[in-house]
Amino acid sequence: MSDDTTDAFLTFVLGDVAYAVDVCSVREVLTYETVTRVPRTAPYLKGVLNIRGTVIPVIDLRILFNIKPSAKTEDSSIIVAEATIPGEQEIVFGFLADDVENVNQLSNVATAVDGTSALDMIHNEFISRVGSSGDRFVLILDMEKIIKYMEDELDQVESY
Repeated sequence: MSDDTTDAFLTFVLGDVAYAVDVCSVREVLTYETVTRVPRTAPYLKGVLNIRGTVIPVIDLRILFNIKPSAKTEDSSIIVAEATIPGEQEIVFGFLADDVENVNQLSNVATAVDGTSALDMIHNEFISRVGSSGDRFVLILDMEKIIKYMEDELDQVESY
């Protein structure tokens, strides 16, 4: 079951799962390049990258999502995106993707069963909804929640 709503998303792959982010939050897609490691950071923070004089953090969503690490390939990319958490400034960051596909129109998939959301049942706060492209499901990420989670985790570490 799906409704008639479609939105434009940049789709990408981690492992064998397709993910998507709102195309309006994407600034650019870069071919993979080595990032500079920063000591004493969370394992999912791969380091920083200098993009035309601006230093941005680069996140490895595989580690954040508990997906088995993989070697970088010629298809590996860094997606540069932005997110704004209510009451805070815009944050620009990059995240790694095994393969970037295209900008796609995704149909929303109904995820409620008997009034209970299937997403609530799997307790994944990083997924805003499930979309479909043809016969496959695409997990649509909520980048603001991912950034908020990382900020909250950093606040907990700093409070010790």
